[in-house]
Amino acid sequence: MFAKKWERGYTWTLASRLGDMLKLAQELFGPRDSSYTILGVEFVGDNARVWYPGNRRDIIIQLGPLAATDMSQACYQLAHETVHLLAPSGGKDGNYLEEGVACYFAAYYMRTQLGQPSWQATLPSYIRAVQLVTPRLDADVHCIRRLRGKQPSFARMHRDDLVIEFPTLSATDVEFLLSTFDREASIPVNP
Repeated sequence: MFAKKWERGYTWTLASRLGDMLKLAQELFGPRDSSYTILGVEFVGDNARVWYPGNRRDIIIQLGPLAATDMSQACYQLAHETVHLLAPSGGKDGNYLEEGVACYFAAYYMRTQLGQPSWQATLPSYIRAVQLVTPRLDADVHCIRRLRGKQPSFARMHRDDLVIEFPTLSATDVEFLLSTFDREASIPVNP
């Protein structure tokens, strides 16, 4: 994943992709909390995530092992984690709404920017979240921007605001989206 010089600059790397992803995510979902300093991208031996080193307002994106050798996998994971840069939690667990938006954005970026339409979440904990947010984002991609205009943090969003923005969601689905995300949960998914 080395940058190579060519006539108009350099080829895309994870650093330049991150900049592109962050710009698009902010256009769609609202500005990021710039009180956090993004330190960069690194690889870990298990799952992709964001990490907050030390007791500072720094944040690092960590990508999983497949991303180290597969640029498409790296871009998918990086796009997902980019959403977590918008309103960093400081290490606290996020909610299903944020994870659903992150999955949506990762697939959206792969489809619209890289021409790879087949990327999607595979774990049940992510699938149910993205199933609930996708129809709303497909109908109006700026719905999350409006929600974040009222409350920038996904973790602090109010039930009433979600009900107003997503009036067709059941009370159970609203509560699910606002509940604490559990990656390992066995959540039934709709067909």
